[in-house]
Amino acid sequence: MTNRKQVHDVIKNSKDKHLARVREYMAQPSVSREDEAGVKACAELLKGYFLEIGCQEAEVAETPRLPSVWAHYDAGASKTLAVYGYFDTNLVGSGWTHDPYDVVLAEHKPFKEVVYGCGSGSKGGFAAFLNALESIIEVEGTLPVNLMFLIEGEEFLGSGNIPILIERYRDKLETADGLVWNGPAQNAIGDVSLSLGNKGCLHIELQCTGDRWGRGPQGGTTHSSTMGVVDHPVWRLVHALSTLYDPETNKVLVDGFYDDLREPNEDELLLVDDIIARFAGQEASAGALVGNPKRIKHFRDDMDGRDAFMSYCFQPTMNINGLRGGFTGPGTTLWTLPNEAYCTIDHRIPPDLDPDDLSEKIRAHLDAHGYGDIGIEVLMNVTSSTLSIQDPLAKAGIRVLEDWDIEPVIWPRKGASGPPGYFSTLLGLNVLSSTGIGHASGHGSPDEFLVIEGDGKVGGLVELEQSYVDLLYSYANYPNEY
Repeated sequence: MTNRKQVHDVIKNSKDKHLARVREYMAQPSVSREDEAGVKACAELLKGYFLEIGCQEAEVAETPRLPSVWAHYDAGASKTLAVYGYFDTNLVGSGWTHDPYDVVLAEHKPFKEVVYGCGSGSKGGFAAFLNALESIIEVEGTLPVNLMFLIEGEEFLGSGNIPILIERYRDKLETADGLVWNGPAQNAIGDVSLSLGNKGCLHIELQCTGDRWGRGPQGGTTHSSTMGVVDHPVWRLVHALSTLYDPETNKVLVDGFYDDLREPNEDELLLVDDIIARFAGQEASAGALVGNPKRIKHFRDDMDGRDAFMSYCFQPTMNINGLRGGFTGPGTTLWTLPNEAYCTIDHRIPPDLDPDDLSEKIRAHLDAHGYGDIGIEVLMNVTSSTLSIQDPLAKAGIRVLEDWDIEPVIWPRKGASGPPGYFSTLLGLNVLSSTGIGHASGHGSPDEFLVIEGDGKVGGLVELEQSYVDLLYSYANYPNEY
């Protein structure tokens, strides 16, 4: 028998101390898009935490852009898990009613106490994981599994240097049995959607400029009256975009785009059947599917629940998420014919589509349609990840939730993407997303918060840390009781 209950008691009795670490970590600014010094300071702070809990290795891992942190705790155990996370945060926009770095404690009904601040789920949730590890070590003297940490500082920049870091630490990482991505997993009413994978992502920017084209304004804009005699880069980009996607059939028109798409397997289809049954008649309330149900009135093509869930989990997308060109400010004082136009497109790609291959096919498509001058810059390319429900890591995570009297909605795949896809592709690691009993709200948005004192259904800091403990013991002892 393990000393799991004793560890739970230590966590309960150490709440104030553990909360102090959470607040300290969240209070350190680490906005990767504008605060290089803050990100570096946060990396040093995290390195110190790893040393405090007894990691034999802990170092700031420099990259060509911003640092990450590597750490290794060798417990001499028979099983090893890699741990992914990130400590950078989004730009602080408007709408905050609490200073994002004062980490204010306050009531937020129905929760008695939350802590507000940037990175509530990512940084606050990870500090809670460190607290859980420290508590296990206090009781047991060591951990039930070996852990290897690769925590990055560039998630909001696209995680472009994760492959470099994986190669740097490959000799250690390739000995791992799986990877966990920890954090609070409950929604605001206590439910958990557990995803056994993520789609990959190809994020590109298309660039149409007069200079590259050799036509239209070059070196700057001209007056809009010249439209009568001058070619137009924005219209050229719009017409190029129209060749890529058919809104009538909602199909990508790039030759070979779907060639390597695999069919869902039997286990995945059974999971979809369960989701269909659970959300029959209220499909829009399936949070993983639409994010904010209040903003979705109809599914595309008025599709029914089965088609919607199948498309969400297993079909690729081509989403225009930004268009810019020319004057976009208020008023009509600037009458311009723009000399350049840009479009960002993200593709969410299920197995076994490869983002590099799709990028090449899009390039070939544009060339074949006479748009060879339109540039493509790859902003992010990460493959999908898949975890079988039969995998011991999945089984261990699911039984933790069940032991906390939570029946999770198990998705075969999320429509979103994540850097752990690199670990799947480059190392063959299976990835388990979080099973943490807790809730964090507003990822990257105003007044982010982490629940510190729950409401009986949603866990607070104590329950979050205890559930982290349970996951490690569950996996270390699987298939035996823990």
